[in-house]
Amino acid sequence: MADFDLVLTFPDGESRKEYFPYDPDVTDFTLVVEKKELHVAKVVLIDASPVFKKMLTNRSKRKNACMSRLEIQGKNYSSFEMFLRCIYPRKYRLTVLSVDDILPLAAEYEVQSVLQKCEGVLLTELEFKIAKVSPHHVNEDSNVKYLMKCLYYGEKYSLQELCRRSFKMTQPYKLRRYIQNEHYKMLPDKNKRELLESRLLKIEDDVEGKFYGNSGMGVRTPQLMYCGATSGSFQVNIQCSSALFQ
Repeated sequence: MADFDLVLTFPDGESRKEYFPYDPDVTDFTLVVEKKELHVAKVVLIDASPVFKKMLTNRSKRKNACMSRLEIQGKNYSSFEMFLRCIYPRKYRLTVLSVDDILPLAAEYEVQSVLQKCEGVLLTELEFKIAKVSPHHVNEDSNVKYLMKCLYYGEKYSLQELCRRSFKMTQPYKLRRYIQNEHYKMLPDKNKRELLESRLLKIEDDVEGKFYGNSGMGVRTPQLMYCGATSGSFQVNIQCSSALFQ
């Protein structure tokens, strides 16, 4: 289990606290998002992110070494602030809901430590849902919806463990349960094909195991059920595992 806190709410007043104020003893650079300032230490960003490193070091070389501001275009201030809080060594309580905002930024800026934290939160929530732990588990439809999101995130952001586990947990569910899901629709065709092929193989193995038995000669023969002396007929008795038809 990853070593981070998993909570769903902030303590009273935490969300209103200013986390990146100017501090002459610590901060030496200012990021501007939606016209709001975030005062940071360049060394923290450079150490955490190769993208930040390239942005900040190249900027100093191209222009004046004293340049101390950079405007980040096209980002939401609240999401970017949460993202920076995950980078900093301060204790930050990462939430399931905030992952949706933080994960794309962690991938864009290639911050591996934050990507790992996000994956850990998603995996923990997945385990709670599958184990039907309240209040995480609501119903099976909710679980399938969450599985599709995990599968999509795992593929898009190269979160291998999340991708592997969500893929495996999705196999028992019927296609009709998620074919209209927004995250399933966004999966690459390759992933859709792999998921359906894997499910089909499991169904075939399950049917084959119940349809065939072994004769004394080691030859596999169909398992037939006698229907009655008067009709003299037989029928094939096939029962698939209920785990494959959820």
